[in-house]
Amino acid sequence: MRLFEKPKRWIWLVIFINIGGAIYGWYYYEYQLLSSPTYLWIFIADCPNSALMVAISLILIAKNRKNDFFSFFASCNALKYGIWTCFVILLYHDYFLSPERRLLYSCMFISHALLATEAIPLAYTVEFNKNCVFALLWLLLNDFMDYVVGTHPYIPLSKLKLVAGFTVFLSFFSFSICYLISKKKRAAAGI
Repeated sequence: MRLFEKPKRWIWLVIFINIGGAIYGWYYYEYQLLSSPTYLWIFIADCPNSALMVAISLILIAKNRKNDFFSFFASCNALKYGIWTCFVILLYHDYFLSPERRLLYSCMFISHALLATEAIPLAYTVEFNKNCVFALLWLLLNDFMDYVVGTHPYIPLSKLKLVAGFTVFLSFFSFSICYLISKKKRAAAGI
């Protein structure tokens, strides 16, 4: 799993795709961002922010300036919000996959599945350290902001408690998976 450890030409394609996804994602959230105070924006556009974090992590890796904390943080966020978006699209399929929205949200489903998938090889590049625990605290803070303060994306409100519970589960799940992957790397290296 040395996919992101030794930069290849294609890594720049992945970086630009993630940057493009971040830009489109901020456009997608335009109305919610503009109707919210600017100090809440960091808690609103979770997926675009995750795509940007992956891009920055890959740039750092490509430039031989890898930052384990940032790569771990990006991995946890990408895994969580990639899975979250796919779950929400399927949960509310009558809304998101209705004929007038099917093309957009089918593409979003695929792109977010890929966002979650790229978190795995990125997590493999990480050497976990105690600072990485901050990633879990951030994910849980984001859950609090989304479902207590109300910064969650505009989605149908039916089943919101289910979505909130699943979101908190995903925080622990994503952190645990990324931790286990980084631990497996250390074990393979004999550390």
